[in-house]
Order: sequence, then structure tokens, then C-alpha cells
Amino acid sequence: MNQTRQLFLPKFVDVLHQSMLTRHVFLLLAWLAVWQMGRLVEYTDHASVWFPVAGLTFSALLVLGKRAILAIMTGAIVITVWQANHYQLPLSLLEMIWAGFLFGLAHILPYWLGASLIGRLSQHASHSAPQLIVTFLVVAAVTAFIVTVLVISSLVVTNQLDVSDVGKTLLPFWIGDMAGVIVLTPLFTGILIYLFPNAHISLDEFTREGLGSLKRLAKKMGLNIALIIATMLLAYLSGTPESSFAIFFLAVTHMWIACTESPVFNVVSLAASSLLIVLLVHLLGLMDHVMVYQFAINVIAANALFGIAVPQLKAYNQELEHLVYTDTLTHVSSRQYMVQQAEVEIARCHQHKVPLTLVVFDLDDFKLINDQHGHIAGDKALQSVCEVAKSMLSKTDVIARFGGDEFVLMFPGLRFSAAFNLVEQIRMAIHQILIDETTVSASFGIAELQAKEDFISIFHRADQALYRAKQKGGNQIGV
Repeated sequence: MNQTRQLFLPKFVDVLHQSMLTRHVFLLLAWLAVWQMGRLVEYTDHASVWFPVAGLTFSALLVLGKRAILAIMTGAIVITVWQANHYQLPLSLLEMIWAGFLFGLAHILPYWLGASLIGRLSQHASHSAPQLIVTFLVVAAVTAFIVTVLVISSLVVTNQLDVSDVGKTLLPFWIGDMAGVIVLTPLFTGILIYLFPNAHISLDEFTREGLGSLKRLAKKMGLNIALIIATMLLAYLSGTPESSFAIFFLAVTHMWIACTESPVFNVVSLAASSLLIVLLVHLLGLMDHVMVYQFAINVIAANALFGIAVPQLKAYNQELEHLVYTDTLTHVSSRQYMVQQAEVEIARCHQHKVPLTLVVFDLDDFKLINDQHGHIAGDKALQSVCEVAKSMLSKTDVIARFGGDEFVLMFPGLRFSAAFNLVEQIRMAIHQILIDETTVSASFGIAELQAKEDFISIFHRADQALYRAKQKGGNQIGV
């Protein structure tokens, strides 16, 4: 079977790529087939448990843009003519075609605008995956509602729906369309990108991590399937409306999949679970509870899609924290981090009667290095000084850049004498650094934490000690 797939799929894709007409015919046939899927679980006129063709329309417009409109509009007209004959509506062929055109226009236009918005956002350099997912969920809800209002209006205008039925049709129609968009757009988009060239959107940021373990996914999907069957059998056997709400437990397992598996597996498992729910609603005759299952599909899908963003949100937060708490040039701690950490350490040292020593230091004649050798050489001097200092510190010690060429060292647990000896070693090591044959040196001010002293006070004393070291000619430790 794998060999057949490897031989057939590339040839099939090549055929689609070679002929624009073939691509349009394929999309038209796919659209009609997916529309019929929705009709199989129709529980009232013009409303299904979900409307999968809404997802295909949104994804086709997302991937192909205006190139998809002709096929979808043709499909809307064909299906309207078929439906009018199926329900034996008293409409002429011309009236059926006009009704199909209005339906196509109402169905396509909002989804095209929504897809265009998502497409532009995905191409923006500053966009993030979480932002894209949240925007998609909002756009899906809003555009599905607009489509619902416009399509129902077109059905009323073309005498396919009585005005008295609008109230009972509006909500299930909207929820069914929204379920189709949220659940199936990601899946259909991935398929269409593979089948059609020159896609308007890329999913690389969601697929670069690969697929993951099929065996591990199968176990989790097996649990999902068992949970779906169990909860829906409960609703079938008990016959009580409350029992149908057990389906919402599925949100837990899907969030588990979303946070532990690849985005591709997440989308596939979501589509599979939703399809099973839809089929069981039909097979078990749970139409009395259908609105619960419609809402459940939407809630679970939104949960699962946002779950894709959770690992990336965590990574973004860590990156942001790194930017805030790390000096970008020297890669030592930032001033903000040092102040926060010092306040914590000082409080701890006071509480447990532990010593702490603070050191303030800067480079001697740093302006001359910049003036004589340029700012690149000055940056190199700062980086070299930090590398030397960091190499001599323990894990509990902290070094931070306070600004320019000024740095702060914090030694929790070290008394003055031990800290002084360590700083002397750092001072001598710095004096070995050469920048364009110019020797680098630094001056230090050192102060040990006193009873009831806060960070501002000890910093001021260390800074005054640094000033005295400078007054004495530099390259020494002031106390």
C-alpha cells in the first residue's frame, strides 16, 4: 500500500499542477462531495451537526485566494439546483440558478474576507503562531455568523425557507458552520497546500517540528475514541439531556494531545474525533441533544487549536524574559535582574544571618578605548571583561551590567575578606586583556552587607568605594 501511495500521489499531484482546469474540476468535485457529507447529518432543514464544506471553502480561499471562487460558486449553483429538486421546491431552473448564485455569494464573500485577513497576518514579519491561532478562531466565529445571516436571507428571498423558520434555523446553522471552519480548515489547508502550487499561505511554522510518534498518537486517539463512544452511549442509554454534557470531558484529552504532540497530529486527531461525534449523533439518534454536541465540537476544537500555541507561548515568554533579564551585548545579567535578585538575596541574608558582599566596578579610561580604537573595540573590551569575570564566579554569584562600562558583582554567602580575594583575582585577570595592543584595567568598590541595610544603601557604599579607587589612580580595589 505504501508503494502504491508513493507512486500514485506524486503523479496525481503532477496532474493537478499541470492543468488549471483539472485543479478547478478537482476542487469542484471535492466541494460537492464534502457538502454531501454535511447533508448526511442534517437534523433540520438547512442545518447540520456540522457543515464541513464551510471548512473547505475557508481553506480553499486561504490557499488559493480568488482562484478558488469559480469552483466554489459553480458548486453552490449545482448543489442548489440539486437540493431544490430533492425537496421538490416550486422553482424554475432559472430561479434555481439565481438562488444558487445568491447562496454562493453569501457563502463565499465573508469567508474570502476572513481568509484574506488570516493570509495577510501570516505574511507579516512580526506575527506569532499564538496570535495567528487566536485571530483565526475569532475570524471563524464572526465570518460564520455573517455567512449564516446572509445565506438564510438568500434562502428566504428565493422562497427556499419560510420566514417563520428563521428563528429556529439561525443558531444551529451558525454553530454548524463555525464547527466546520474551526475543525476542518487546518486539515483541508494542509491538504490543499500539498496539492496546489503557489499557495497564498505557508504552514511551515506549524510543521517544522515534524510529525512525532504515530504509535504514541494512536494510543491517545484510542483513548479519545473510547471516551467518545462511552459518553455518547451514556446519553443514548439514559436518554437524559444532562448526560450529553459528558462529551465536554473530551476537551481534557485533546488539550493533552495539543500540548504533547505535533500541530499536524493535533489537527488530525481533532478532525477524527469531531467526525466520530457527528456520525454517532446520527447513528444513535441523538438529535435531541444535537446542540450540546455542536457546542462541544466548537469548544473542544478551539481548546485544542489554542493548545498548539501553549508550547510556543512558553517559548516566547522565556525568550522575552531572557531579553529583559540579560544584557544583549555582554550576555551577563541586566540591571533590572540584578536589582530584583539583590533585593531577594538581601532579604534572605538578613533572615538567615548570612553574609553578602556587593562590588561595583568599571573600566579605567574606557572612553579612550572607544576614541582611539572605535566602538567595536570598546564592545570587545566589555565582552572580554565579562567573560573573564564569569569564568571565576560560582553558580550563586551574579554579575550584571548596569550601563556603559559599569558592572555589579553580588556574592551571597561571602564575607568581605573572601570576596576581596576573589575580586583581586578578577582584577588581575582583567589586566591581562589586550585590545589592539592596549591593556585593559578596571577599578572596584566593595562593601559587605550591614544589619538592616537595603540594596540602595549597600550599592551606594560600594559605589563610593569605587570612587575612592578611581581617585587613587585606578586598577585597584576601593573599600
